Amino acid sequence: MNKKLLSAFILTILLGLSACAASSSSPVGVNCDYSQEKPLWEMNPDCQGGR
Repeated sequence: MNKKLLSAFILTILLGLSACAASSSSPVGVNCDYSQEKPLWEMNPDCQGGR
């Protein structure tokens, strides 16, 4: 029982970390649509370097 609980806990942590890593990666073609008139700090970090 204890090994199953530990395995489930480790699996949950690994899935959570992989989800965080997947959400932080940028797509290949980042669309910097400046016509939305968003503040610069709300835009994608790849778009903050300039127009």
